[in-house]
Amino acid sequence: MKKTNEEADTIESFDYQWRNLSDSKYLLTDEDWKRNVDSYILDELGVAKEWINGKTVIDVGCGGGRWTYGFVKLGCKVTATDVSDGPCKSTKENVPQADVLKVDVFELPQRMKGVKFDIIWCWGVIHHTADMKGAFDSLVQLMHKDSVLHLYVYSFDRGVRIRILRRLVNLFSFESRERIIRLLIKLNILHGSVHELFDALSPKINREISESSLREWFSAAGLEYRQYVPQWAKGSRDLFATGKRIRAS
Repeated sequence: MKKTNEEADTIESFDYQWRNLSDSKYLLTDEDWKRNVDSYILDELGVAKEWINGKTVIDVGCGGGRWTYGFVKLGCKVTATDVSDGPCKSTKENVPQADVLKVDVFELPQRMKGVKFDIIWCWGVIHHTADMKGAFDSLVQLMHKDSVLHLYVYSFDRGVRIRILRRLVNLFSFESRERIIRLLIKLNILHGSVHELFDALSPKINREISESSLREWFSAAGLEYRQYVPQWAKGSRDLFATGKRIRAS
């Protein structure tokens, strides 16, 4: 399916980001992250280490493989997917134990040919797609009756300043966007890593979803809804949501 200019720019933005901006806190260049990511996963999902060992996982929108690494560390069999070459290459290099596929989230059900996973993990992805609900529905199709679906999505309004900055940086090439962000950090106008801020400002598709809407999607898909802010991200105003099939009483 042909992408709009907005979609194509967003995909290229993440491709640039994972090829060039992989040195940051909370990534695999961060030794503290590598030591603790397995415990972060257990906390987000609310499960025990004994339960997760041996589970099949699909990490949709794997980026540089930071979550893929954690699942492999926990003894899972992991399939990692992303929509462009940059993140797929990074994940293959960082986590050679995983199967890595270049595939769009909307094409996953067809590409998987009926394969279902114990855990469908999609962290920070669907809010960068043209159709958040369509992306969600694609993920649900990867579930069997005992699967767990876990999402992290933007929820709170980032505010007028961020919206203005997004429009500003989008006028320039990816290299210039990076330089602008570095300058804004140096001038103390923005705070955080270049990778983090590039993620927040560069993609042309950046959406937020309310918790009420997300609950409706889970309910319509026949999924229980659990929202929990993990300890490692304490204070976040975004949504960390986990769903399982509702059992008939």
